[in-house]
Amino acid sequence: MQPVSTAPPLTPSAQPSLFRYAHAVDAVGGADMVAALLPVLAQTLRQDALRLDAACANAQWVAAAAVLHGLKGVLPLFCVPEMAQRIIDLEALCKAGAGDAARAAWPDLRANMLDLHQEVRVIIEKAA
Repeated sequence: MQPVSTAPPLTPSAQPSLFRYAHAVDAVGGADMVAALLPVLAQTLRQDALRLDAACANAQWVAAAAVLHGLKGVLPLFCVPEMAQRIIDLEALCKAGAGDAARAAWPDLRANMLDLHQEVRVIIEKAA
């Protein structure tokens, strides 16, 4: 018998979503764990977007690849596969030192990160 969750339900909106709630619940061990991780996820998305902005602006591809590598380990638990693939692709470009291609790819992933950040913030606020 599984324990009963005491956390309020965290369901994404009816709009197309970057957040995969059911996948996250399965991946991290339940609704309570997802609820506990959402504030960390929101903070990480915002901080890492700023770090990637700076790294791309200053052609610091090793630093950008390091940030992306960390995201690659966490975000696929919460985001749609297309977003996860953007992280993988951009990390590969940064590791290869393909600066022009990395700069061109960053805006789409940046938009995804900020959209997911907002989506997570809304979920947190609704659960409060």
